Amino acid sequence: MPLPHDFEEISSSLKENEERLRHEFANTTDIVFRQFYVAGIGCLAVWVDGLINNRVSHDIFRSLMLDVPRDEVRKVAPRELVDWLNQHCLPFYSTSRVIDMVELKRWVLMGKMVMLIDGCPVGLMLDAELPPLRGMTEPVLESVVAGPRDSFLEPLRINTALIRSRLGDVRLKSENFILGRRSNTLVTLMYVEDLARPSVIDEVRERIKRVDIDGILDSSVLKEIIQDRPYTLFPLIKTSERPDKVAADLLEGRFAIIVDGSPQVLTAPTLFQEFLQTAEDYYMNPVATWLIRMLRYLALLVASSLPGFYVAITTFHQEMIPIPLVFSIAGARELVPFPAFVEALVMLVTFELLWEAGVRLPRVVGAAVNIVGALILGQAAVQAGLVSQALVIVIAGAAICNFALGSGYELASGIRLVRLVVLLAGAVLGLYGIALCFLAFFIHMVGLRSFGVPYMAPWAPLRLREMKDAVYRAPWWDIKARPELIAGEDLTRSQTPPPQAPKPNPRTSP
Repeated sequence: MPLPHDFEEISSSLKENEERLRHEFANTTDIVFRQFYVAGIGCLAVWVDGLINNRVSHDIFRSLMLDVPRDEVRKVAPRELVDWLNQHCLPFYSTSRVIDMVELKRWVLMGKMVMLIDGCPVGLMLDAELPPLRGMTEPVLESVVAGPRDSFLEPLRINTALIRSRLGDVRLKSENFILGRRSNTLVTLMYVEDLARPSVIDEVRERIKRVDIDGILDSSVLKEIIQDRPYTLFPLIKTSERPDKVAADLLEGRFAIIVDGSPQVLTAPTLFQEFLQTAEDYYMNPVATWLIRMLRYLALLVASSLPGFYVAITTFHQEMIPIPLVFSIAGARELVPFPAFVEALVMLVTFELLWEAGVRLPRVVGAAVNIVGALILGQAAVQAGLVSQALVIVIAGAAICNFALGSGYELASGIRLVRLVVLLAGAVLGLYGIALCFLAFFIHMVGLRSFGVPYMAPWAPLRLREMKDAVYRAPWWDIKARPELIAGEDLTRSQTPPPQAPKPNPRTSP
């Protein structure tokens, strides 16, 4: 782990080190200073109250204060006592030598226990932390019917353990970084050494090292800092709360970033098509998955263009509407005092407000607000002649399609803005404006990169060999290669032969 820029040597005097730490942590009531003796030698342990496992700390103090032989300690030089105790007496495996007072204070604030010995200019970090922990629950944003049901939690080491429990590969590497001048947040970069591209790993490592901010409170803060394009509606880094999805991304050559205190893990490089996929797609019949993915692509088109298409047709291109439907729409809008664009804009804004109200309010009253907004307000607006029945159906259809975009909650949030832009283009130039708007969005998306990988692959650039997991999903035995634009050296994923039916039994064959 890289040392901080400011370097302060640890003194050989325990009294001087204690005075420096007490001065640094003055007026801080939750910092514990515990003085004790090891074979007659003064020692000091410092930790944050409430973040240390009491059982582990009890075993540590017991082994140091009662089980250390005095005769053996007297043979050890004072400057080497920390290393000797670490190797012979401590019943704990996760320790680290500290030679910098700034780093020592960082470890304390990060929930670790540190120990100093009189006469030794080296400190010892003991990983005995037990942070506040909630119970394991099912994923909230990525709930599925089939597949594993565990999800990431806030503690970083639990999240790395969930990933490593699924990938028992010695080539699964992890690197630690400390980010945030004041938060001192631990960030871990994980990747499979022979599957990830070295250039991509070097790039993400450099981007993480360039981060200079006062605090990293969640993985979304780091995501916004290190992504390729700061201003875009489309997510360039994927977030997931499912360990199985992160493990699958690592097997394809991607990397994962785990932030301490965040229950969501970042993975990249990212492709646009991934936001129209779910973990459940890989646990279901591939034929059924093909149909569901086709529905998601249709939902993406409807969610982004249906209100704008309705306004463009009713305003500029009435000749394209069948005659019976023209009379139906005209009769419904006969008493509406607003143009179609204003009517649709008001309905969309109202729907967005209802969405935000349902998300922000407690779950007990959130459902009631949605029912009141969707039924009572909608019906009252139609009866009052403020909006037409056809537009209510259009807005409801667009909303339903927005909720059907797979696991891409972030993509759904971007599509909400795309829908407003398309609505404005349709109100100004009709279908020509919608066509120009989609052309501009396509040009923008084709130009996007996620850590150097084209965002629209395998569509642009076109790679037919990698279409086996795009619109449809091929059976597992047929997905033999990893994505060439993402993976590194090892491109072979599977050599499983296709399944074969057993030979018929002569006794049962007709």
